[in-house]
Formats: sequence, C-alpha cells, structure tokens
Amino acid sequence: MVGLVRVPGSESKLTRRGLVAAGGAALGALLAARSPARAAALFGADSTPLAARSPYRSRPDLQPPPIIVATPASGTAPGYVFLSPFDITAKPGAPSIPASQSHVGPLIVDSTGEPVWFLPLGKGAAMGLRVQRFKGKPVLTWFEGAVLGGYGGHYVVFDGTYHRLALVEAGGHGDLHEFLLTPQHTALITIYEEITTDLSSIGGAANGRLVEGIVQEVDIATGRVLFEWRSFDHVGLDESFQTEVTPAGNVDYFHLNSIDIDRDGNLLVSARHTSAVYKIDRRTGAVIWRLGGKKSDWLVDRNAAFAFQHDVRRRPDGSITLFDNRTALPTAIVAARGMRIVLHERTVRVSLVEQWSTRVPRTAWAMGNVQQLDDGGVFIGWGTDGSFSEFGPDGRLRFDARFGDGSVGYRAYRLNWQARPSGAPAIAVVPGGAGTMTVYASWNGATDVARWEVRTGPRPDNVEAVGSSSRTGFETAITVPLQHGYATAVALDAQGGRLGAAAPVAV
Repeated sequence: MVGLVRVPGSESKLTRRGLVAAGGAALGALLAARSPARAAALFGADSTPLAARSPYRSRPDLQPPPIIVATPASGTAPGYVFLSPFDITAKPGAPSIPASQSHVGPLIVDSTGEPVWFLPLGKGAAMGLRVQRFKGKPVLTWFEGAVLGGYGGHYVVFDGTYHRLALVEAGGHGDLHEFLLTPQHTALITIYEEITTDLSSIGGAANGRLVEGIVQEVDIATGRVLFEWRSFDHVGLDESFQTEVTPAGNVDYFHLNSIDIDRDGNLLVSARHTSAVYKIDRRTGAVIWRLGGKKSDWLVDRNAAFAFQHDVRRRPDGSITLFDNRTALPTAIVAARGMRIVLHERTVRVSLVEQWSTRVPRTAWAMGNVQQLDDGGVFIGWGTDGSFSEFGPDGRLRFDARFGDGSVGYRAYRLNWQARPSGAPAIAVVPGGAGTMTVYASWNGATDVARWEVRTGPRPDNVEAVGSSSRTGFETAITVPLQHGYATAVALDAQGGRLGAAAPVAV
C-alpha cells in the first residue's frame, strides 16, 4: 500500500544487521543498472517517460534530464518541484562530475515534469536547491562544488531575476549537506575536514586520518564565522558504525548531513554514520542530548528506530520529521521511509506518529529528505533512488516522479516561486510545408507566462501579431503563415499583459 501508516499497527523491522556502513566513497559506486527501464519496472509499465530530449530549438544549450511522472499530480500543494540532478554512476574516487554532463545543475519543474528553469553547470554539481528568505525576500539557494571523491565548494544565493545576490564561503572545506539561512542574515553550513589523530582504538593507525564534521554559522555580508562546532571535540569514535578506511585512505566516522534550529534556538545536528541526532547548545557547543545511535539519551520505541538518517527537522507542533535510510550499503535491499516522531519529555521516550512509504519499497542508501507542506502533507525526495513523491495529510499518494536518465538528487522540494528573468525570451524559426513556419518560444525561468504571441514584419521595429498560442511547457511551438522579414515572440501573462519579447530574427 502506498501512503502513510499510523501507529499502532505499523512496526518497523529495523535491525542492526544493516549498520555496517559502506563509507563516503561508496557514493560513486552506485547503480549501473539505473535506467528508464528500471524506473518503469518500479513504477509500472503504464508510466510514460519523456524520451531523452533533443535540445530545445529555442535553447539548444539546455538539456535537463527527462522526468518520468508515474502518478500525475492530483490535489497537490501549490508550487513547483525543486531538484538538483547529478550522476553517481562514476567510479569511486572520481575527482568530479565530468564537464560533459550537461544535465547537471539546479532544476525547477512543474507537476507535469516540464522544466521551468535550468542552469547547467558543466562542472561540479548543485545540491539542495530550494527557496529560502534573505532580507525579507524569497531567494534561490544551493551548494555548488565537489560531490564525488572530495570536498569543497561554496553556497549560492540567487534573486528572482536569476542574478547572484551572495556567494557564501565556508571557513574551511565547505560541504554539500546543508545551507540554511537564518532571519539574522547568517547561514548555517556543514564542513568536512580531515585531521590526524590516533585511530588505534578502532584498529587504525596511531596517526590515522579522520574526517570530522564541522557546523559553522557564517555572517553572509562579511563572511565572518560566528559559531563553530567540531564533532571530534564532542563525539568519540566509539559512537560510529562506520570505522572502515575508505578508498581515500581516511575514516569518515561522523558524516554530518543536516542542521536545523530547534524551537529554543539551539541546533539539531544529524550524523549519518553514528545513526544519531545531537542537540547542541548554540552558545557553548555542548551536546544537550543524543537521540538514537549507541548512546541515546532517549528510549526509542522499536517502530520509531532509525538508521543512517538524513534531513532531521523540528516542526512547529514539536514533532520531528526525518528521512530514514535504514542502510548505508548500496547493495542492501532495505526499504527507506519518511517518518515523524515525537519526543515525550516526561517519560524520555520517543514514539512514531506516522511514516510514509511506497507500495514497491524504495531503497535509498544515501541522501533523501522529508518536507512538511502547509496542508499537512509531505514531499519526499528518495535520495539515491532518484525519485520524489508527495503524500496528502491522509497518506494518499498525490504525485510521484523520478529522473528518467538515472540521475539522482540529494533533496527534493515543492515550493512556491515567482520570477521574471532579466534576459529576453528566446526563439527559433523553422520553415514548414504549405507556406507555413513554426516559431519556437521559451523563456528560461519565467513563471508568469500564460501565452505567446508571434509578431512579424518587414523591419525589426515594425512587426504585428500574426498568431498566438497558450504556453505548452518549457518551449511552445506556434505555426503561422510563412513570412518574409523579421519575427519575434512576445510573452504575455494571464491578463494579456506584456512580460517580455524575444529579439527579432530574420526569416
């Protein structure tokens, strides 16, 4: 059954058998079998993938990954879907994502899978694209940098015209796992840093190489580090389920993967390789409590137990949502789930409130997130499975899709966004038969275009309307009588107002 399961009557079969992590370098080892055919097998033969796209005629430089929509949107929350596709079929230890992968970059799509905005990076990857607020206004944010085989990158803030407002640098090797803006115009970010320390207690070298997780709060305007917390100062090697040496020659014992601000202003920090959540005093850095893992300060009900989790968030009602990967092994067949838990302060007990899973279990040995929607539903990114789903408050699956080319995404969101690019729309004109021509029009990132109007004339400054069409996706094709001279396309909003026009082209 696809949907939400409420307790009692739903019990996780989590065991410690899966608590042998594959290590961070396994990120590059995944899924040679991933393909649209694999997606169809999971979703059902009736799902219709968009074929591998030919370049758009008006924007041949844009080649976003196709999206397979298996469950069409029905009663979904408003907004677009925010994705950050990248390929993890590279070999372990690969230095970066190949520049030839033009499908890599921040991507916004609508509920049919049609792109709204795509920014191909060509080098590195974007992670965690979402809408946040900066100085009272909505902005796009993401991490941009190394994903496979190393650390390092920066954090990007774009405005509604798709211009960069800010570039945030970490006080160290900035990491992809978190970029959280605060109302104080600061950013909470994750850093991975390798240190030399004695690893003999776990069978390693006396001068072994250890990767520790660092939480920083950085002032966006000045870059000044306001707060720093280092995992190895507070969390010992004995808490880790991942003490093997990676192919990179180090031990990734902690694997910090999310930061959230708790209701009292302190921080909730998730560590994948200790399978634990840490509440951290934002002033002193002291660990207030541990949830899960080997040294939990809470008694966790069996069906509320989690492992190798991602995206731990405190919700306004006091509950906590998280993505329960339940394994860190690419080869493990263990169903992932989204879940909501409640911490009972008086009894120091943790119980499961609800969980979200799919009819055909999906494994996600890394990445993933659970977004709480305003109407009580949730939007879930299934991490390394490459899919993303929306569930209603009643647990009904009301949208389900995946990347059609084997790409995956760290997180996925449904969010409201309104934008008008500062650049002009793009067009291409193709002569047709029987005295016609087709004008292909698009405007990468524009959210208010309802209709396109084709105008032609003898000179660029002397054109008049000859045809129009409602917007039909990222690129709209309008067929009109063959003209001589110049042609342009004008983007119109729902009220017929002019939003922008493409530069006239000769025909």
